[in-house]
Amino acid sequence: MRLGTCLLLAVMSAGLGLGLRFVVPVTPVDASFRDVMRLYQSQGGPEGSNMPETSAP
Repeated sequence: MRLGTCLLLAVMSAGLGLGLRFVVPVTPVDASFRDVMRLYQSQGGPEGSNMPETSAP
């Protein structure tokens, strides 16, 4: 593909994304989702990584 074609596609996809963002309304968060988030926050954060590659030796 040529550079001009790639730039045109990038601008068109960015315009489409912005257009959809302004046209489609944002769904508000409901009470059950807030309850789940409060439950996870009350449990505290993870103490360490669950992946051996990223955990401390």
